[in-house]
This record gives sequence, structure tokens and C-alpha cells, in this order.
Amino acid sequence: MMKITLLLLAVILPLSGTIGAAPALPDQAPSDPAEEAARFASVTGQVDLGGVVFGYLSVDGDLTAIGKYANSFLDEMRKVQPDVPPVNVPALLKITGLDAISALGFSSVATADGFRNKTYVHTPKGRRGLLRLMGGESKPFEVVALAPAGSDLVIEQDLNLKTLYESVLEAAGLAMGEQGKAMVRMALKQPMPPPITFTMEKVMADLDTKLTVIIDVDPTKMVNLPDAKGMKIPQLSGAALVDGLGWIADELAKVLEPMLAQGGKRKPPFKILRNANWVGMQLDLISASAASEREKKEISELGLEAALLAHHLPSGKLVLASGKEFADKLFAPKPGLGQDPAFQKTMKGLPMEGTALSYASPVFFSSLRKVFVKGIAEKDGDHNKDDRFAATSLLNLLLPKNARGEGRVTTNTKDGTLTISNSAHSHKTSLITGVASPVVMMIGAAAYRTNIVLEEMDFQMDFPEAEQIIEEVEHEHRSRPNRDFDKIGD
Repeated sequence: MMKITLLLLAVILPLSGTIGAAPALPDQAPSDPAEEAARFASVTGQVDLGGVVFGYLSVDGDLTAIGKYANSFLDEMRKVQPDVPPVNVPALLKITGLDAISALGFSSVATADGFRNKTYVHTPKGRRGLLRLMGGESKPFEVVALAPAGSDLVIEQDLNLKTLYESVLEAAGLAMGEQGKAMVRMALKQPMPPPITFTMEKVMADLDTKLTVIIDVDPTKMVNLPDAKGMKIPQLSGAALVDGLGWIADELAKVLEPMLAQGGKRKPPFKILRNANWVGMQLDLISASAASEREKKEISELGLEAALLAHHLPSGKLVLASGKEFADKLFAPKPGLGQDPAFQKTMKGLPMEGTALSYASPVFFSSLRKVFVKGIAEKDGDHNKDDRFAATSLLNLLLPKNARGEGRVTTNTKDGTLTISNSAHSHKTSLITGVASPVVMMIGAAAYRTNIVLEEMDFQMDFPEAEQIIEEVEHEHRSRPNRDFDKIGD
């Protein structure tokens, strides 16, 4: 079996590079050598040399050329199909801002605990359009003090969502002129479905914001996952926070108060929370007559019986939390995530300011692995052994038993955007996985089929009369009248 697998590798791998031809970019004027050299120097100055991976890709003008090619293609199509809409592809690409990308660079360098990976997007003429969506100027990360030490999954992401609105507005203007822009503006002024009293226009006014997610995993407490046939997960405590949108909780509380005052069987399962720090609503399962006993039990098992959506008045943040106790802890004096040894080790060498930060602790990965291991083990029976083997192999690749923490930071520079991560995997793993996956699937399918053939050959060698028996059965099947086919089956 091993010889056959190696033979398949030797035959398929050289051919895999020729399977499927990649389309060529449209012809365009060659770039100036001096400009290209300067661009190369700028990009390579942001990544690391001498590691296991180093890459540079110049895309200056490529997107513009593709846009012009698409426009000419649509023009030719209109000669045959006059109803093809008049779309200005280069103008649309300019609205997205993706044509501002001049070059890309990436690298991976081995460290004591894995790899330092870098990805750099070079935009020397400035970020425009959707490239501004994920934040502006770099600044110190708030979450390192906000999240308690021991938190296991943490994300902080600046979001300039007004940029998305501006891009949609420009695209509407490009397609339908001022009338198109007016239609978009009018849609935002429409009231939202009752009982919500504010409009999307009011929300859009505060959409240059920041999203923060903080989750703490307790692997010592396993809880049932609803509708998952007995699958258990570690108990999670956590919160999601959005800057500047706390007023939404104020508005919802105003709507909910009259409904709660009416009482009755259809009373929502909430209570209003109002004090010096919070305004909003909190789950109240005790008085929730509308909730079934099963729903109450499932919510309680997940630890969400005190979940809340509230406005944290001192900060202006909108907070969705698993409980008020956890929400209070975020804003109270405490040892923060920045003092956590696991966090410090994982994030070593990464900048502590930027537009995005993500961190996953070793406990997060080990807990996730246990859930998957249990799920795979529950696929019992010989008919599932191949599925179990494949799932376990993939799990060991992506989530090994000794999985380390993962950390990532994105910063905006004067000429581009740089993402740096500390990871157990290098960029090479991603590249090889992307390229090799189809080949591996082909090899696996061929090896599986070959194994079946070998087993049949072994069976026939162990039982010399097997071939004769098979021939007799086939002869009998061929000699049966056609009228019996429907009864016998295929």
C-alpha cells in the first residue's frame, strides 16, 4: 500500500501545476524600473528577511487594467445584448479604494514559540474607500486594561462604518445619478420596524466606532449545548462592547417599560436596569411566564440567566454581556489582561497600539480541542471509522494537543497597513494547504480506491474459488429475463 501511495504522489504532484491554466492579466505598460525598485524597498522594509517565507507582489495598476478590460468586454456584449446595463467598472473599483493597493509583502520567521508572521498592504497614495473601513490612526489598545487577566478570547477592532455608507452612496450616484443618492438617503430616514423608534440615519451618525469582544472560558464547568444531542461545552462568560452606541439601550428600555407595566402572560422576560452606571434591560427568568421550563433550564445551564443589554453611562458603550457581574468587572479596578503571563508570552514583540488586536489563549484552544475530540468520538461504529480518521487527522493538524496561544495586531502606517502575528503556523502552512488540498484529496480518493482493490485481490488469493463464484453469479444475473428487473433491483 505504501508503494502505491508514493507512486501516486510521484505522478500527480508534477502534473498538479499544469491542471487548470490561470488567466493572464490584461496588457499594460511596464512599470518604471526606478519606481518598482523604490516600491520593493518600501515593502520589504516592513517585513522580515531571512525567514521560512518571504514574498513580494507588485499589483500597481493591475486593478485599473482589469477594470478597463471589463468595461471593453461589456461594451462588446452590448452589441449582442443591448439590455446589458451600463456599468463603469473602473469607477466602481475606484470607489472601493482597492485600486490604491500598489504592492503586497509577507514573511514568516521562526521564533522560540512558533512563527512571527507579517503581512503588509502598500498604499503610498493613501487608503481610500473600503480600505478605511477597518480603522484610521493607530492608538493604544483599550482592551488590555478592560479585559480581566485570564480572559481567553479577546478582540478589539476599530470600525469606520461611515466609509461603507459613503461608498454605497457614491455607487448609487454612479449608477443613477443624484436620484440614486437621494434614494439611499431617503431609505436611511425611514423609521425602523416597531417598537423601535429611531432611524438608521441616527445609527449611522455614530458608526465610526470600535468593537470589543471579551470571553472567559471555564474548562472545569461543562454545560449542555442546546439541541446538540448531549454535547457539552465549557461554560463561557463574556461581553461584546460597541463604542458610542449606548443610547440604543436607553431607547429600547423606554419602549420596554410600558410593556412590562402591562404585565400579563405575554410580558417580556426582562427587567429594567437603572442606576448610576447602567441603563438597559436584564433577563428575568423567574417572572418570565412566557418562557417554557425547558427554555429556562437551557438558559440557566449556559449561565445566561442574568444576561443584559445596557448602556454603560460613564463610557457611552453599548454592552451585551452574559451577566451584570461580568459587565461590572470590566470597568472595575483589577489585574488586567496586560498583566496576564499567558497574554504577555503570546503577544511578545507585538506592538500594543494599532487598529485591531486579537488574542486566543492556550486554554481556549485546548478547550476547543476537547469539544471536537468528544464530537468525533461519538461517531461510533465501523461505518464511521474513515470519517473519524479524517476528522482526527485534520484536528491534529489545526489544533494539536499542545496548541499555543495566538496573537495578532494590525497597525496603519503612513504608506500602508501592517499585520503582525505570533502563531504556531507560518504563512507557508496556509500557502501549502491552499495549493495542496485538491491534490491531497485526489491522492486520498485514489489511495482509498486502491486499498479496496487490494483487499479484493487478497480475498481472491485467499479463496481461489472466489473468482469462479463471482463469474457464476454474474452469469445468472445476465441470464434473467428483463421483466424481473423491476422486482430484483439494480
